[in-house]
Amino acid sequence: VFPPYGGGVPFLTKIFPKQPPQAPPVTMRSIFFLFLATLVGVSAFVPPSPSSHQNGGATSYTNLDTRHYFDLGSMISNFGKKATISHILIGPAASKTGRGMEQDDARAKLEQLKTQINNDPDKFAAAANEFSSCRTSNKIGGDLGEFGPGLLVKPIDQVCFQEEVGVVHGPISSPFGEHLVLVRERN
Repeated sequence: VFPPYGGGVPFLTKIFPKQPPQAPPVTMRSIFFLFLATLVGVSAFVPPSPSSHQNGGATSYTNLDTRHYFDLGSMISNFGKKATISHILIGPAASKTGRGMEQDDARAKLEQLKTQINNDPDKFAAAANEFSSCRTSNKIGGDLGEFGPGLLVKPIDQVCFQEEVGVVHGPISSPFGEHLVLVRERN
């Protein structure tokens, strides 16, 4: 009978070593590449949204698609940043809140509101309470809270991390409707 792990038999020592092999160390680099592979794998199998195609310079939002997309490029280029934002959304005419409009009318209304607000956060909050069709934030002055890069739809994400803080931006088209966005803070 052979001793366990090969004992003194040379060819069995290679097959059954006395100590189990050590796992390779987990490094930040390996975690980062695993994270990237996961994100790429997720987005590689998601078909593009039919509502995200450009038509005549404005995004159509007749076929709302509420799936969540990550913007890997923004996540990498804005790594470590956070933005606190508020928005006023005017959704499509069929909006459940009853505050929706056709796209051209929504853009015109948002232009009018932008002029009236004049970068004042208090006026922005009052306008969001009165006109926004966002059921999540219209009761709290349009406040969406704090976000990291790549977590919002691309046009809003670009404003959050590339445009000036404390200024009302828009109207901005997204698959959800037309927005005014106030970037309150970025760090």
